[in-house]
Amino acid sequence: MPAQVQRMARGQIMAPGVVCFSRDRGTWDGLSTAGRHRRPPAQRGAAVNETPFREADLATARILVVDDERAIVEALTCYLKRVGLQADGVFGAEEAKARIAADPSICVVLSDISMPGKTGLDLAAELLAQSEEARALEIIMITGFADTETAIAAMRAQAFDLVRKPFRFAEIADVVRRAAHSALARRARAAREAEIHHRGRLSEEERQGLLRRLVESEHGLQHTRTALEQSERARYNLLAIVSHELRSPLIPIIGFAEVIATSPGLPPEELREYANLIRASGDSLLKLIEVALDVVALQDRRGLGPAAGDSAASIAQRARAAATEAARARNVVVVPEGGPEVRIHGDLHRLERALFQLLDNAVKASPPGGVVRLCWEPQGPHWTRFEVIDQGPGIPDEILAQLGTPFLQRDMSHSRGWAGAGLGLALARRVAEAHGGELWLATLPEGGCQASLLVPSGAAD
Repeated sequence: MPAQVQRMARGQIMAPGVVCFSRDRGTWDGLSTAGRHRRPPAQRGAAVNETPFREADLATARILVVDDERAIVEALTCYLKRVGLQADGVFGAEEAKARIAADPSICVVLSDISMPGKTGLDLAAELLAQSEEARALEIIMITGFADTETAIAAMRAQAFDLVRKPFRFAEIADVVRRAAHSALARRARAAREAEIHHRGRLSEEERQGLLRRLVESEHGLQHTRTALEQSERARYNLLAIVSHELRSPLIPIIGFAEVIATSPGLPPEELREYANLIRASGDSLLKLIEVALDVVALQDRRGLGPAAGDSAASIAQRARAAATEAARARNVVVVPEGGPEVRIHGDLHRLERALFQLLDNAVKASPPGGVVRLCWEPQGPHWTRFEVIDQGPGIPDEILAQLGTPFLQRDMSHSRGWAGAGLGLALARRVAEAHGGELWLATLPEGGCQASLLVPSGAAD
């Protein structure tokens, strides 16, 4: 290091320094600098005094000295390091901009005004225009031309302070400390404001989330309320259907029994007719009770009777015969369409009853003069699929979604034109599932409904 620089660093070469202006002092050779801060005092000058100045606060602050004269740069950086500050030096404006961009810890720039190429005032204007409060910079200008025009230019460049050459190193160090404290205070305030903004954003997101959950809860509550209302209506309709289907067969039983009991002189033919009507009503009531008991017994896919085997054609024929009377009453023809002969294995009584329930529903759904097709064909080596296809109006989607629900009917109103208790599909589904099979329904594009019953089977004996 040149001897002159060493003497300058030791403070042996010091001329009486004159501070041309100081933004925080607000003076320049008797000229007031009040009101020229680039930020209002509440945001700028007041920040310096928010907390008491502490030397330890400057441990993270770096000072960058910018001058085209190497001796001045080395002298200033050497002295600032001796007094406990972290300082580096560069020799031009472009080099200073690159160093500041790469090192965010630089918070004070001590720059000469007169430099080749870009001046210190140009450097200050560019740096401060691009600087954010989170990386706040304070810039101290050094000049050998302490005139009014230079001071005004420094003010417009928003410099922290303007110092005239020659200067005292101790005074430069004091100005640098105050500038570093100001920059760090601004950065700390920006960090607090960013944290407040972040917490506010998180609070707003949480509030919006709570609001969404509240709206979803309200929708869920409304959905639950609607479901409860529908359940209550379904329960009322169920009770109405069950009571109707149970009481209807009892009316002729009780009525004709009373006629017989109170009319001892009835002719034998009339007495026999009444007895047959009573028996038919009793059979109807018994079938309803048996179906309901089967539905309950098969609820957990258990309750099947002894397994046996028979041909698919024989099972289809017996189910068709059981539906003959109902089909004749509606002028509906049940047409069997069998595939290759296969043997069905399982609880034959319940399998026939399940197939009969599907046929009975198809007959009821078909228009007078309609045709119901009863088909069966193997599905691989171990399964057979029965299909019952009618020409009715099909099944609504809401009924398909609740397939197999006991007492569920296509029309649950008092004026419904569909007779029955709504147990047929429930029984057929539970019989199929108890055998490891499946029941599914589909509305056909051309109209009508197709019920498919998958049951276990094997090759014919």
